[in-house]
Amino acid sequence: MRFSIILLAAFISFQAWGQTRLTEAQQKQIVEKIDRSAQRMTTMQCTFTQTKSMKMLSKKMISKGVMYFKRPSQLRWQYTSPYDYTFLLNGDKIRLKSAKSTKDISVQGNKMFRQITNIILNSITGGSLRSTSDFRLEMYKTGNTYFARLYPKKKELKQVYQIIEIYFSPALDCVSSVKMIEKSGDTTLVELNGIKYNASINEKMFSLR
Repeated sequence: MRFSIILLAAFISFQAWGQTRLTEAQQKQIVEKIDRSAQRMTTMQCTFTQTKSMKMLSKKMISKGVMYFKRPSQLRWQYTSPYDYTFLLNGDKIRLKSAKSTKDISVQGNKMFRQITNIILNSITGGSLRSTSDFRLEMYKTGNTYFARLYPKKKELKQVYQIIEIYFSPALDCVSSVKMIEKSGDTTLVELNGIKYNASINEKMFSLR
């Protein structure tokens, strides 16, 4: 479970100097533009850098890896440094795989995992902006960057997270990073790099066999 929570961090830690909150009309316009871009995306692949900051530790934990995503619900999130660990999602099935062990989990049989996988997928596609039952949304602009600040509504999520922030490219055509602030004050930041959209991905990347 802890591994999945870390995954959610799904991704940036810009200092929001001079940030401006959007009006309701502006927010609606930006969300609609992000949604149009997301609907055109069938696949996504990239590298990522994850930085974990914990209040109890002065040293940050930095991990790197690769990500492959295919609509509607196929995801490969693979850490390659400093260790090899893979999170595979294919429909309603999950596999956690390391060099020493493999664990299979049914999303439908675990409410928390179901919510976690929904957040992961929605963070990648920007779908969290429309998830009004899960989050209260505020949109901001700082410089030429737009970002969404999500406040969890559901009890299970509120027990883990204070805020989730999703940052977008200046063109609003992709998510560039996600920052998750936990109730403990710990933060997980994941930055996406070298993003490729709608390129062919071998189905073996999502195989659970």
